[in-house]
Amino acid sequence: MLPLKPRGGEGAMNERGTSLVELIMVMGLIGLMLVFAGEGFVAAASRQQGHVVAAELASELRAARHLALLRRERVRVRFEPDQAAVVVERADKPGVPLRRYDYRSKNVVVERLSNGPSVMFYPSGRSATPTTITLRNNRHEQWQLTVSLTGKVSIQ
Repeated sequence: MLPLKPRGGEGAMNERGTSLVELIMVMGLIGLMLVFAGEGFVAAASRQQGHVVAAELASELRAARHLALLRRERVRVRFEPDQAAVVVERADKPGVPLRRYDYRSKNVVVERLSNGPSVMFYPSGRSATPTTITLRNNRHEQWQLTVSLTGKVSIQ
């Protein structure tokens, strides 16, 4: 095999390196990509937190309905927006919680309750009134929970 001769004459090597300007431009582009990707990850995480809180609140409402059916007594779900918590209690003995769900660390607030600060379930599993609960995260995305007269809980 014959050795390759460099172009441009004897002993001259044609090495091509990157300049400092090219290196800085590449690093800047990588930095911009990370910033935009990071923003997308933050938005996705915030959206996911909202979905989680909506699902967990729906589970708490369903559990309260189930307790009303099992115990054959009225069960109330009381929303405490100032404390970012939901308390499930017997309607006949308020103040004695059966369950409590705290969502303070999730950056989600209960924006609106259509029929007052609580939802009542009867021993038949039915709800006292149809209720819509609107949740909002810090990016102003919204979720709605609906409790029908039959006691069915759905997320929209």
